[in-house]
Amino acid sequence: MKKITLLLFILVVSLRLAAQSAEEKLEAHIDYEVERRDAANETITEEEMKNKIFSAPATFSFYGSGGSEAVYYTWFLYKKGDLENPIARYPDKDITRYTFEEFGEYVIKLEVADNDSNTSEDTFSFTISESKLEVPNYFSPGDSPGVNDEFRVAYRSIVKFKCTIFNRWGQKLFEFTDPAKGWDGTYKGKYVNTGVYYYVIDALGSDGIRYKRGGDINILRSR
Repeated sequence: MKKITLLLFILVVSLRLAAQSAEEKLEAHIDYEVERRDAANETITEEEMKNKIFSAPATFSFYGSGGSEAVYYTWFLYKKGDLENPIARYPDKDITRYTFEEFGEYVIKLEVADNDSNTSEDTFSFTISESKLEVPNYFSPGDSPGVNDEFRVAYRSIVKFKCTIFNRWGQKLFEFTDPAKGWDGTYKGKYVNTGVYYYVIDALGSDGIRYKRGGDINILRSR
């Protein structure tokens, strides 16, 4: 009886050690990089990004590792709150350049497996922020370089954008489609005169909000 008990004990210990060894050789881990518009007028803060809150469109690359025994890699992309229905699934070691444009919380899961069907998983969560758009009503091109010398909106999570600038007679002077850019107050290479100009903006936020804005731009100069 003692021999049987001892053999069972040795078997249990052996199985535990084997399982522990397999776990050490099979461990899923996610690394990531995110591309964002490096714009001073994008209102996402460094603190928010540390807390994994990003402005759309945010393009991620996810890199998987799984230990020495990992053979199969599968990625699952979920909207938080619906972990039964992935919005995407990839049977690759890495995901390069996946762009998120819709507001919400997301969960990325990496599952790795070996040839004996042992598995390990890792998850990564982040948030795409709601949208925001604010439009200034004056600027001073050519007056103090680097200080309020361009017409730029303040924004976050704007996924589509178009702004057109007109003079008082309805002549189009400038148009741009990147909210990180702006108008420098020139037309055909020369600064326009001081006075009132007009903008028309049509934009779409990550949360589905449509921004249709129009109004005055006052160009001011001290000299």
